Amino acid sequence: MRISFPIGIKLQDNLPVRAGLIAGSIAAIVGVLVNLPLDAPSDAFFNSASVMAGSLVLGLFAGLLWQILDGRAHRTAIFTTSLALGFGLVSFIAVMGETQMERSVSYMVPLAAIVFGVTGTLTLLLLRAPLTLSWWLTVIALFLAVGIGIGLAGKGDQQSGRLQLPPRVTAVVKLDSTSLAKFYLPYWSRL
Repeated sequence: MRISFPIGIKLQDNLPVRAGLIAGSIAAIVGVLVNLPLDAPSDAFFNSASVMAGSLVLGLFAGLLWQILDGRAHRTAIFTTSLALGFGLVSFIAVMGETQMERSVSYMVPLAAIVFGVTGTLTLLLLRAPLTLSWWLTVIALFLAVGIGIGLAGKGDQQSGRLQLPPRVTAVVKLDSTSLAKFYLPYWSRL
């Protein structure tokens, strides 16, 4: 089965699209896990599901872009420059969003850097290992990313914004002779 697009992309056992989708899925899982301890500017718009969706769209874009650039000189340079421009656009949107939502830059820019970096790097690396890029592996990676992204939506939104464990809880028990007698006396009286 051949699916054609107006710009000449043919999706028939398409290696770059599979590489981009797997890279986007891995970036989605990493982004969702990094997102958990962060305090989002708006839980309705910025949650694990939106990080997952953005990562998968970026992975699809990366694969399609690599396919479009087939046969062009400086293909890798154009690819990485396009992803860098995309990161710049997301950073610009975050800066503009800071006027409406506090902490949007400190939330969006690090997540975007992780997602763009992982997606771009893994897309190029996975293209070098085409034997590992079957459609069933792509489907499994997509299902894992979607499951984790949707499953963790709304979870872990901590107020600190730092990646840290919760504080250790310690209990202090004061024992004296009367409390020990109250505890052990009923036991010893039964013997």
